[in-house]
Order: sequence, then structure tokens, then C-alpha cells
Amino acid sequence: MTSQYRRLCTAVLEAVGELGYAGTTVADIVTRAQVARRTFYAVFGSKDECFAAAYDLAVGSALDQLQETVTGMEGVNFEDRVRISFEIYLGFLAMQPGAARALYVETMAAGQALVAHRARVHERFADYIMAVAAIGVREGDLRADPDRKLIDMLLGGIDDRVRACLHQKGAAALPELGPLFTRTAIALASLPVE
Repeated sequence: MTSQYRRLCTAVLEAVGELGYAGTTVADIVTRAQVARRTFYAVFGSKDECFAAAYDLAVGSALDQLQETVTGMEGVNFEDRVRISFEIYLGFLAMQPGAARALYVETMAAGQALVAHRARVHERFADYIMAVAAIGVREGDLRADPDRKLIDMLLGGIDDRVRACLHQKGAAALPELGPLFTRTAIALASLPVE
């Protein structure tokens, strides 16, 4: 992955977070990335392609960091792993308000361009939660793996609450959602599979 690729991905998230998806142009992206328009088109075919790549890169980086940090901890029970996961993720979003807005609000405005990307990211988050739960089962904190359908519902609720917080209070307030997300995840993970 080239530095230009990363700069363009960062620039599109900043631009979309500030200007909205519809209002962001390729000119806005290349200006922020400090690259020529021809460089943009050598890397991406369109704004949609650039935004989709940035979405995948940002969420992938966050999930990789979570996976590495949280699943690698020794002597930490399931409840603490869940709490720490949400603290890290919500803290990450709070420190990057433009990216948070781009990832949670403006992806909805992008419509069909990001449907497949959002579905893939949802699956990656569900896989991450299932991996944390598997550690809980292995260490005796959970009786069995949680129902994947309940994890899907949890993720839908998280998306909704993050979007609502961004609209109502702003990104700085996102860490306030951590305790609610933690309680909900623990409750759902503890229910038997039907």
C-alpha cells in the first residue's frame, strides 16, 4: 500500500466527514491529500471507489488493533475484554470525529456504493465478537458460544446508537456509550443459542 493510497484514504474520510458524501468532490480529496488529480485517478477510478477503500482501511485498522490488543491479553475475564474493546473502539472514533461521521453517517448517504462494504465490515465485527466470546468459553466465563443472530442484532443497535450520538452530542461523547454497549453485549453473549 503506497503512501499516496493512504493519504487519499485519509483525505476522503476527512472531506466526507466535513462536507458530506454528496458534497465531497475529487478536487476536495486531492487538495487535502496534496496530490495531483492524475495521481488520484492512477490509484482510484472514482470518489466511490476511494471512499470504499478508505472505509475498508479505517475499519480494518481499528479491528486489527482490537484483535491484537484484546485477544492477546492474559488473565482478563470476558466482561473486561468486552469493556476494553468498547473503550478502545469508541475512543478511536472520538479522537477522529470526521472519520467517525464519515464511517457511520455518510456511509448511509453513499447508498449502493457501500452496501457490500458495510455488510463485510458487519461480518468482521461479528467475527471479532465471536472470537472474544470463544476466549470467554475457553476460560470458563461463558457456558457456550453466543448466538450469531443476537450478535448481528447487537451490531445493528451499536450502529444506530453511534449515529444518534454523532447527530445529538458529537463524536466526543461516543465513549459515554461504552457501559451500555458492554452491558448489552454481555447479556446477549450469555443467552443460550436457540
